[in-house]
Amino acid sequence: MIGSLYFAIIFKSPVKFFRQYFLDDYLRSEPDVLKKASIKLAFNLVFISIVFLVFFFLIYLAKGEHTLMIKSLVISSLFISLLFYMKATKSITLVCHLLVLISWANNNFNVYLFDTFNFFTAWLTIVNIIFAFHTLGHKAGFIYSFLHFLPLAVHMIIKEAGIKLVPGEPQHLVFSDALTTMVLVFIITVYLIYHYHQAYKLAQRSVHESMDEMRKAKEIAEEMNRLKSNFLANMSHEIRTPINGILGISQVIEMETTSPEIKGYVQLQQQSGKRLLNTITSILNLSRLEAQKEHLVLEPVDLPKLLKEVIFPLEELARKKNLSFEFEVADANLVCLADEHMLYQVINNIVGNAIKFTDRGGIKVHVNRDGGSAVVRVADSGIGIAEDFMPRMFNPFEQESGGRNRNYEGTGLGLSISKKYIELLGGESKVTSVKGQGSTFAISLPLVD
Repeated sequence: MIGSLYFAIIFKSPVKFFRQYFLDDYLRSEPDVLKKASIKLAFNLVFISIVFLVFFFLIYLAKGEHTLMIKSLVISSLFISLLFYMKATKSITLVCHLLVLISWANNNFNVYLFDTFNFFTAWLTIVNIIFAFHTLGHKAGFIYSFLHFLPLAVHMIIKEAGIKLVPGEPQHLVFSDALTTMVLVFIITVYLIYHYHQAYKLAQRSVHESMDEMRKAKEIAEEMNRLKSNFLANMSHEIRTPINGILGISQVIEMETTSPEIKGYVQLQQQSGKRLLNTITSILNLSRLEAQKEHLVLEPVDLPKLLKEVIFPLEELARKKNLSFEFEVADANLVCLADEHMLYQVINNIVGNAIKFTDRGGIKVHVNRDGGSAVVRVADSGIGIAEDFMPRMFNPFEQESGGRNRNYEGTGLGLSISKKYIELLGGESKVTSVKGQGSTFAISLPLVD
């Protein structure tokens, strides 16, 4: 136990020292945690290979096998140069390619020299392929898979045909060399498995942490949205109450005064007050929707009858702008399960917008049955909507013209509120438009069976 501990301390300290020397800058510049693990894996494999090659070099030196000694020295030098390459280029791609190719060449050399394909050869082949997939990606992994398979398949075919590539009896690997090589491959295999396990645990932990952060961020965002909506709802209520008082007093002044000049001022005050009140009401409705405080009162609603009630005052507004106005009911028996107040506001918003954005031509409102739904279409010959604005037209406070370039009044909340209401009622909103030619809004609502 104590001996193992001493070995671990003695072996681990040089590894840590060399890893810091060759990899510190590289690891600090790499933000990807899994990529860092692959960098350490490549370094450790090169370092372990160098240690064993030095070990072989000493054995061959003691035995006087100069050829094998030179071979170990050359390969050791190559591996040491790979470490300096990693430090200089901050890349492991070439290193990983060379590791796989050297192992592949050594594997095939042993297969053809000893004329045998055994468990050890298959084991090393599998380790090479796994390493290639992990460090170099799936394309390189498939290429190296084929590269490993091809010479082994050729060897099996040659052996089956009775062709001898090496004259005489096949050579056998020296037992000490075979045992040392097997130990090296075993260590590398265990380390690869350990590395993949650690990478998996790291990825799993990272996913869990990301999910926790996303969940917390979502909860915070939802809470902030609720607080914002509650604030808007409360403030809108506090502002709307005094505005109603101001409008009520202005109506009393209008009835009591006999001065035409004062009546003109009062009417202007009422017009501005109503516009402000409509804006505050729209903000209040939107905040209620977002805070999920809007309680639906679903009941059967006679859609054609409701449309007539909405359209009657709006038709007069259209005629004041010298616009034609058509209202057509294709099926008088259309009953929807809806919130009448909501539906009234939706249709009022859509038809009101059609009148506001149309200066010539006219508006046509058509209602019909389409399967199990009632469809209300509002078509106008107004200014239309630009194609690039279409994806944003239902966003709150979004207007195609903004700032000082605005030609039309409004808060940009009408369509957003209408869409949310229709979705709450189980319906759907659609729009088609051509800039300069007009728009067609269609809302569909489920009918009562």
